[in-house]
Formats: sequence, structure tokens, C-alpha cells
Amino acid sequence: ELAGLVLGFAGVALLNLGGDMSGGGVAALAVVVAPAAWAFGSVWSRRLPMPAGLMTPATQMLSAGVMMMALSLALGERMADAVPPRAMVSFVYLVVFGSLVAFSAYGYLLKHARPALATSYAYVNPAVAVLLGVVFAGETLGPMTWGAMSAILVAVMLLARGKR
Repeated sequence: ELAGLVLGFAGVALLNLGGDMSGGGVAALAVVVAPAAWAFGSVWSRRLPMPAGLMTPATQMLSAGVMMMALSLALGERMADAVPPRAMVSFVYLVVFGSLVAFSAYGYLLKHARPALATSYAYVNPAVAVLLGVVFAGETLGPMTWGAMSAILVAVMLLARGKR
């Protein structure tokens, strides 16, 4: 199980370093540390008395939204133009599927599956995003990206076969 976790996060770091839009070493480190911190919080939260249903994710999303809004206002970010309809459709899709459905599924998995398996979304999501870029945007993958995707796939297989 530990090998799957390490390999998955290494795959995400490699995925971040490859391609034209790579973020460099600091960004790769952040891409690995952030989900690791999230995984720690997920494991820790299993031991805490939490409200049933969607109250916990709703509180988390609302709190994060308020903090991000305050930060964006403090940094002087403003919307310069009206939002195009295509962007609004994308936004609604992300709210419904990327937040409501995905977060509810994550909460269910956290209660009914091993924490390592439940938090594997942290490196599955970037791989899915890359594949969607290939399918819908015609992006091409280099050798480093293929290696990263392979590492992520093997990591998921290791986790799925891990402790039962």
C-alpha cells in the first residue's frame, strides 16, 4: 500500500514536470505536499465526530470559498469582462460534477474504504485531466508524461490490491 502511495505521488510530480506548461521543482513539490496534507486530514477526520450527510463537505466548501474570495479581493483581482456562456457552462459542470458529486463520492469512500484508496483521487484526477486534454483538445504526450501516467496506473493497481 505504501509503495502505491509513493509511486502515485511520484507520478503526479513527474506529470507536473513534463510538457510545455510544467511548473518547475517548487510547483512539483506543492503538487505532492498538498494532497499528502489532504490525505493526512482525511485519515485524521475519520477519528473525529463529524455531522452526517453533506454538512461536512458543505461547511468545508463554504469556508474555502469565503477565504478564497477574501484573498482574491485582498490581491486586487477583479473580473474585467462579462463571463462568456461557454465559461459559465464549464463552471456549472465543475460545480456539479467536480465538487458536489465528486466530494460526496469521496466522503462515502472515506467512510467505507481504506483511507489510502479513498485519497487516491489526488493522483488519479491529474491523470484523467491529461487524458481529457488528449481526447478533447488534441494534446500530445511526451515520454515523461507517458512514464508518469504509467506510474499512476501501477500505483492505483497496487492500492486496489492492497490491504483488504
